[in-house]
Amino acid sequence: MSSDNLSWLLQDFHRQVPDARGLILFSADGLPTASSGLSDDDADALAALGSSINSTVAGASARTGSGRVRQTLVESDDAYLLLTRAAERTGLLVVVSISADLELTASAVEQLVARVGAHLATPARR
Repeated sequence: MSSDNLSWLLQDFHRQVPDARGLILFSADGLPTASSGLSDDDADALAALGSSINSTVAGASARTGSGRVRQTLVESDDAYLLLTRAAERTGLLVVVSISADLELTASAVEQLVARVGAHLATPARR
């Protein structure tokens, strides 16, 4: 599945979660692969941020022996960032307003990944 083919999927998610401000799929090395509701500059910055956060929490999990990290939640004054592993070498970051129903958002993320996760994998670099 190419980035162009993923855009409709992210836009559909964006419509299903009314408080979603934006979402992005990104490679493990911090490059955006598809996004919805974000400018190109924001997509670039959030892809790098998401990759960095995923790497940091995976390292913390490994050091504490707590198993694979399923999701990471970052709470700020006006928004939540929800990060998850979408597929092999691919992460998903969703930005929702602080008033968002986090249970609904997390459920929609899980459904998205379960439905099409196999198609979201970022190929290994050669």
